[in-house]
Amino acid sequence: MAKITEYQTSKGKFYRFRVYAGIDEMTGKKKYIKRAGFKTKAEAKKELVKLEYDVSNGNYFKPLDSKLFKDVYLMWLDQYKTTVKESTLNKVLSLFKNQILPQMGLYRVDKLNLASCQKAVNVWASSSPASFKQLLGYASNVIDFAKRLELTDRNPFKDVIRPRQKIIRSERNYFEPIELKRFLTIAKKMGLKNYAVLRILAYSGMRIGELIALTWDDVDFVNSTISISKTVARGGGNKAIVQSPKTPASKHLLVMDNETMQVLRRWQVKQASYLLKCGINAMSSKQLVFSNTKNEFLARCTVYAWVKKICAIDTSLPKITPHGFRHTHATLLLSAGASVKEVQTRLGHEKVQTTLDVYTHLTKQDQKATINKLVKYLG
Repeated sequence: MAKITEYQTSKGKFYRFRVYAGIDEMTGKKKYIKRAGFKTKAEAKKELVKLEYDVSNGNYFKPLDSKLFKDVYLMWLDQYKTTVKESTLNKVLSLFKNQILPQMGLYRVDKLNLASCQKAVNVWASSSPASFKQLLGYASNVIDFAKRLELTDRNPFKDVIRPRQKIIRSERNYFEPIELKRFLTIAKKMGLKNYAVLRILAYSGMRIGELIALTWDDVDFVNSTISISKTVARGGGNKAIVQSPKTPASKHLLVMDNETMQVLRRWQVKQASYLLKCGINAMSSKQLVFSNTKNEFLARCTVYAWVKKICAIDTSLPKITPHGFRHTHATLLLSAGASVKEVQTRLGHEKVQTTLDVYTHLTKQDQKATINKLVKYLG
């Protein structure tokens, strides 16, 4: 009979044992059954006797079929999809369909070796340098799941060598103060809707998905605030869906400047006139603040096209993306003297480190001020 041992935890004294169960047919290694958490030695002994009887009669272990990676992935997916938002699930499904399964799908998890995993990682690092860490992480998660199911006893992904990545420095994705002014001057000439969208992105720092999801009940003209409580993302079938913002901290109230709110008020009046002509109830509180000609969600690519057009008119402007306005907003706030904590709150970041890591750019004006401080100090 196996030995029952005593152990101590913060909750008190307990008993445990380990039973030898023979050789695992799948791995060729010794198999043990561990049990712990018994409050008395008598309870442990009772369970031990039962297990030893089952093992000796061949009733405990049942042969497990060797599984392919793609089979284990489907089992893992059943658990994973209950833990994430639909938009996240949609992205992960795409990663597996287009990248992971083509490389790993037909491997048997119990026969998977380091060489096979390293080959896949090298392919991902070469073809998808921006996402290869995610690909490695998700593939490794599937094998970890296989280990929990006792389909394999190792995860070779844990031992792969991560290829060194070249850091590609792209053009800055934010405007200097004078550049933002020039940009918005051109935007104003394009039309009230274009100007309202681009000005709100620049003066609020909200994410593009949060802007697209805005309804008029989110806007408080009396107190000059905009409530961020939802975002538009892509769900199954690449369909636009409304869901909660990126993090719990993303739900927040933005205090806006008077001029931006006046622009928004003028847009509300113009939009209402258009909707009434189309026979749509413009007074609905759930009416989208910005929509397309069919009164559906405004497309991200539409906003990107507006930005691209303006940057083509003034070629001296950096070619930023719609998300670049969030970078611009944070950078200019910091340049204006706002604390990192204030910027974190305004952007709706869960952690202040995110603000520090992503948005602490130095504008040209800041760089000049920095060196001037040194010159002044040295006299």
